[in-house]
Amino acid sequence: MGSKILQVGLIGAGRIGKMHATNIANNFPEVKLKSIADPSINKKLIESLKIENCFTNPDKIINDDKIHAVIITSPTPTHINFIKKCAKNNKHIFCEKPIALTVNEIKKVIDIIENENVFLQVGLNRRFDNHFQEMKKKLQDGSIGDIHTIHITNRDSSIPKFKFLRSSGGLLLDMSIHDFDMVQYLTGLNILEIFVNGNVFIEPDLKKIGDIDTATITLELENDIMCSIQNCRQTHYGYDQRIEIFGSEGSLFVDNNHENLCYLFTDIETTRARLMNSFIERYKKSFISELNHFFECIHSGQKPIVGPRDILSAVQVAIAGQKSLEKNQPQKVIR
Repeated sequence: MGSKILQVGLIGAGRIGKMHATNIANNFPEVKLKSIADPSINKKLIESLKIENCFTNPDKIINDDKIHAVIITSPTPTHINFIKKCAKNNKHIFCEKPIALTVNEIKKVIDIIENENVFLQVGLNRRFDNHFQEMKKKLQDGSIGDIHTIHITNRDSSIPKFKFLRSSGGLLLDMSIHDFDMVQYLTGLNILEIFVNGNVFIEPDLKKIGDIDTATITLELENDIMCSIQNCRQTHYGYDQRIEIFGSEGSLFVDNNHENLCYLFTDIETTRARLMNSFIERYKKSFISELNHFFECIHSGQKPIVGPRDILSAVQVAIAGQKSLEKNQPQKVIR
């Protein structure tokens, strides 16, 4: 596209949609957020970001020939329809995870994208976090030898609104999905088996929709690697996001409270840095980085490094996890 201003549309102006809209306005002068579609028009947001159009009907964005790409942050059950329409209208697509709630739906998305001359980037933002990228580099260069154990802590500071939880697909497809993706991204290995022990301790109404708010998850990976994950929708003490990886020659930690969140401990080297302000600041950079990658791909014609096949793999693990929770026994991941 050369130096031409890239015009994009945004479908869904909830919490994540507002964040993406603000990030575009503040960080990408070569990108114009031309239009937003949302059932509830946020005049304050429109005026502050100087957005040209705000619609309640997303088709007005999808059918706009001047818009080159669409960012989809609407509720997950709406994603398939919007992706299909965008692809048919020659729009590149950025869609928040998990893009769909079943394996078959995601496979349909893959077929649609591969049959059209567009690409789809999935919002797995943690892959763009510089600390996790540093962790992956150290794993690839063999800094800790052969991996044998992984432990992930993933806890929200406060539980999302029940309206969101009801359409999110549940804890495993909404929250744990990031952890399943990170395990496979960092190691380059597939998850083979999952066992989920979960319950409702925070939001009693979740029982009515068959969901949980707290889980302890164990995974078996290729190469006999063991992984444990702790998920919780509410901590009362802030966001808690940590990954610990143990190997034959050392260990790697990505922690919460330091400016450089990747620590290396071996017999010959230790790295650690000073405290950082907040977990929210940590992820702010990764959200900007993933959009930057999306826009660069549009200009260069290169496919994004995170696509529908990546989220398919993570969803396959989540689906097996749901069966494990129902049956109270380990389940093989069906690919």
